[in-house]
Amino acid sequence: MMLANLSFGKNVFIHPGSRVNNVHFGDEVKIAKECSIEGSPEHVVKIGSGTIFGMYVTLDGTQADIEIGEHVSIAQHNVLVSHWNLAPGSAVNAYFSKGAAPIRIGDHSWIGSGCVLAPGVSIGRYCIVASNSYVDQSVPDFSVVGGNPARLLRQLKPEELQTKLPEKE
Repeated sequence: MMLANLSFGKNVFIHPGSRVNNVHFGDEVKIAKECSIEGSPEHVVKIGSGTIFGMYVTLDGTQADIEIGEHVSIAQHNVLVSHWNLAPGSAVNAYFSKGAAPIRIGDHSWIGSGCVLAPGVSIGRYCIVASNSYVDQSVPDFSVVGGNPARLLRQLKPEELQTKLPEKE
């Protein structure tokens, strides 16, 4: 694999056992062991400052953009794919008709362990995705979702976060 399109902010740590290609890293990003984060020259993965990845996370943004906001926590064993990798001519291709579509995760969100985010999903700001969830629909700001498929469990109130929230850009 030829490395390309890599840019790093300050204090970025990537475990030597992880693979990255076509990725822009903000400041203070930490990537644990055995992660695979790949974009393409046309779709460079963007990872915001203060974001951390647990072990064994796979991000495949080779066919559409993946953008991770700032201060996002992605626990271990998660899969974010911007396209389904299906055999040509397979009868199930009609079922997965979305094709390639961008994935976005908003600032200050947490993705629990063992989740799958499908192509085209946007997770809002200050969201929680419960462990072992399959997310195939976009999630609004301040939401807690979980399940297979994920559904809204509750809305968070900004005052519950016990912090001064930054202004929305």
